[in-house]
Amino acid sequence: MLDLWGSFSTDLGVDLGTDHTRICLRDEGIVLDEPTAAAVDLRQGKILALGREARQMLGRTPEGIQVVRPLQNGVIADFDLTRRMLKGFLRQALGKRPLFRPRLVLSVPCGVNSVERRAVLDAAMEAGAGEAYLLEAPLAAALGAGIPVRETKSCLVVDMGAGATEAAVLTQGKIAVSRLLRQGGRSLDEALVQYSRKKYNLLIGSLQAEQVKIEIGTVRDTVPPAYMDLRGRDLITGLPRSVTIDQNQLQEALWEPVHRMVDCVRNLLEQLPDLLARDVAERGIVLTGGGALLRNFDWLLERETGLRVWVAENALTCGVKGTGIAAGNMNLFRKGPRPRRNV
Repeated sequence: MLDLWGSFSTDLGVDLGTDHTRICLRDEGIVLDEPTAAAVDLRQGKILALGREARQMLGRTPEGIQVVRPLQNGVIADFDLTRRMLKGFLRQALGKRPLFRPRLVLSVPCGVNSVERRAVLDAAMEAGAGEAYLLEAPLAAALGAGIPVRETKSCLVVDMGAGATEAAVLTQGKIAVSRLLRQGGRSLDEALVQYSRKKYNLLIGSLQAEQVKIEIGTVRDTVPPAYMDLRGRDLITGLPRSVTIDQNQLQEALWEPVHRMVDCVRNLLEQLPDLLARDVAERGIVLTGGGALLRNFDWLLERETGLRVWVAENALTCGVKGTGIAAGNMNLFRKGPRPRRNV
């Protein structure tokens, strides 16, 4: 039967991430890349700002206004706000309202439960999708990285997002084995916030911690190390103060969450059947997601596993590009369940 819906609808790939939401329009590439955040008037429940504009307000809002991040650890924590935020993002991405509701492919961690998967589908449908499908995040990342996932020979992808880290072995276009750690890049930011508090009695914000991580973060001793200032509030005097931190101190701050990520991969490797283990030993490990950009993480994982490790090109956007590829090739991929079709 001719798929009239697919012929006229707009196909979008959506990476609804803990830290960023990215939308890919089939044949046009990435059309939206915004922080997953909303500034909300707590009295009226009205959204005042979305995305980058909302994130810039973090820590600077007057009483009665709060900046909310509606996803935590890779899953929806505030359904209503996620729905409204996604609706706004779809409007931005599509510009002029199309005649037909868009068809969406959304990535989700393959380790989430059925309730969490259903929440993503429901949010997409209520945000205005005509059809909504789910694609496992490691598979989306592999597609976006250009890995030939439909081959019989297996490959191991470690998708390192802001809220979750997922290691998955892919074979013949499907997930064979996976492990989900509900911690990601944001746990590194929080580790630096706690390190600053304990070591220097200095309270810094999560945005500053993230910036320091991006600028000089590493998991390997560096000679000579780079330096950066931490600026915040002295917890004893209550006054503004700054301290200087170097890369080796930052490595100390990040040690615990980084090694939890390494353990996630090691635990998966230890459980692999012989044939899958042989393929992974031959092909190595591919890192995707923003966390893959942490300096020398590939070196650390290579040292801890004894396998070849490399960072995918455009690691930050592999996930959304993969959903875009899936959106343009619906017949090639298993469709996730959908609650209904909007008309």
